Amino acid sequence: MVVVKYIDPDSLGARAGFCIGDQILRINGEEVKDLIDFQVSSAEDFLQIEIKRGDETYAAEIEREAGEPFGLEFEDMRLRSCNNKCVFCFIHQMPKGMRRSLYFEDDDFRLSFLHGSYVTLTNVRDSDIERIVEQGLSPQYISVHATDPALRQELLGRTKPTVDINQRLRYLADNGIEMHTQIVVCPGWNDGKHLERTVTELAAYYPSVRSIALVPVGLTEHRERLAKLSPVTPDLATEYLAAAELWGDRFRQRCGERLVYAADELFLLVGQIPPPVEYYDAFPQLENGIGMVRAFLENYANSRQKLIHSIRENFRIGLVTGRLAEPILAPLLAELNEC
Repeated sequence: MVVVKYIDPDSLGARAGFCIGDQILRINGEEVKDLIDFQVSSAEDFLQIEIKRGDETYAAEIEREAGEPFGLEFEDMRLRSCNNKCVFCFIHQMPKGMRRSLYFEDDDFRLSFLHGSYVTLTNVRDSDIERIVEQGLSPQYISVHATDPALRQELLGRTKPTVDINQRLRYLADNGIEMHTQIVVCPGWNDGKHLERTVTELAAYYPSVRSIALVPVGLTEHRERLAKLSPVTPDLATEYLAAAELWGDRFRQRCGERLVYAADELFLLVGQIPPPVEYYDAFPQLENGIGMVRAFLENYANSRQKLIHSIRENFRIGLVTGRLAEPILAPLLAELNEC
C-alpha cells in the first residue's frame, strides 16, 4: 500500500475526496505495494480504487483524463538495503559522526527507475526482474564494474555466489529494457584486459545498453580495515582516456554514438578541459559526472551576459569547490570579478 501525505488542493486527488493518511490498497483489483505500482495501475482512464481510512475500507470510482496528474504525494518507500561489501564503496569510507541517513546503503531497482540511482542487480529476486520487465521500468542504471563473474564477485565483496550479471543483462535486453552502465575503475583490479573484456561484453547488448561510463575509483582518508586500493594517477587517467577514445570512435562508426564515455574527473586529472558537447551525444549519464563540466560551461556561456548584468556593485559570494574543479572555475570567477 501507499499512504497519502500531501494533496494538491486543485488536483484530481482533491476533487476525488482523498484525505491525508489514506492508504491506497488496490487499483482495478491490482495490489499497490509502492509508488511504482500506483503509477502503473493508475494510468488507465477509469479507476476503481480501494482505500483504507482509519478502520474503514472504501471503494472509489474515478475517471481520469490521459496524462492528468493526481496531485498526490506519498510517504517514502521502504528502501532495499545493499548486502554487498564493495571494495570501493564510498559509504564505507565516510567519517564517523554524520547524520544516520548518510550511512544507509541502498540497492533498489525502483530508485534506479525513479531517480537514476545505480544498482548492482545482486539484491533482487527473479520476481523483481520480472517486475522490471512487466511494468516497463526503463531505463535502469546498473553498476557492472566487471562482467567476469569471479572478478565481479570479488569487487562486490560477496562471499556467496550471485546470478551472473550477463544473465541479468541479456534477459533485460531481450525484453526491451534500456540500460545505462558504469564501471568504477580500480587500478590493478578491473582495468587492463579486464576492462577491455567488460566494455566489449557490455557493448554486445547495444542498443539496450545505451551507455558505458568509466569512472575512476574515489578514495578517502577513512579506509580503516578496508581492501587496499590504489588511486587513479594522471598516467593511468591518460591510459584510460586513450582506451575510451579508441572504443568510442569505434562504436560511433558502428552505432552512430560513442557508447563509452570517460568521467570528467579523468580529463581533469590530466589537466584537460572535458571535450565539446558532441562527445556526449545525449548526455546519458550527466549526474554520474559524465559531461557535467561541459554542461556547466555551456550553461555559463549561454547565461554569461545576463549574469554579468545582474551583478551588483560590491556583491560578494563564497564558492566552495574541490581542487580538480578549480582550473575550470578560476577563469570564470576572474571574469566576473572584473565586472
